[in-house]
Amino acid sequence: MLKKTLAALALASCTLAHAGTPAPAVPPTVEPDDISYSNVSVSWLRQWANVDGFSDLDVDSNGVAAALEYSPVNHLYLALGGSWSDAELSGPGGSVNADYWTLNGGVGGYIPLAHNVHFVTEVGAHYADLDLGGFGNLDDWGVYVTPHVRAKFGAFEVHGGVTYNSNDVAPTEWSAFARALYEVCPKVDLFVTGTFGLGSNDVLEDVFGLNVGVRFKF
Repeated sequence: MLKKTLAALALASCTLAHAGTPAPAVPPTVEPDDISYSNVSVSWLRQWANVDGFSDLDVDSNGVAAALEYSPVNHLYLALGGSWSDAELSGPGGSVNADYWTLNGGVGGYIPLAHNVHFVTEVGAHYADLDLGGFGNLDDWGVYVTPHVRAKFGAFEVHGGVTYNSNDVAPTEWSAFARALYEVCPKVDLFVTGTFGLGSNDVLEDVFGLNVGVRFKF
């Protein structure tokens, strides 16, 4: 249902953006180097992992995420994001639910490698809170660094790179990610992101993530 809602939001935004304007004589072109650094996105987020050392214990979570990027000048942008997930730890003895919250803020810079390919690095602070209900609460601050590449090919944009996160409550210290975006109209993208934990932290291993959403550019 949530994925259908995100698709409906994208369609509605495209429709409203063109309402009351005359139809162009020819279809509008998409500039290949129009990589966005000013946008807001909302998405559905899922993660799953195994508990390190316990093959019969696993964690599965579903939630929502939001993110903002804003570029006040060329080659620089500000980033802000957050998420909430309902996480379930399950095993032979039953299951325990927890609320998992994150918040991050940072600054990024990019260097054009070609007219449609940029090398990007984002650095910032990351906060995470794991509320286990009657079993207690864990929270921590950390620093994250995300070197990656962004490329635009017509209506398609792709991102790929790695993230380091020093937060002890984060699912993993190092992770790799790949994102594919498709421009459904000039100011709206649909996207999907996959993540994979590189190694394990003190609790989790084999950490995977899937993120599906819509991005509005300005």
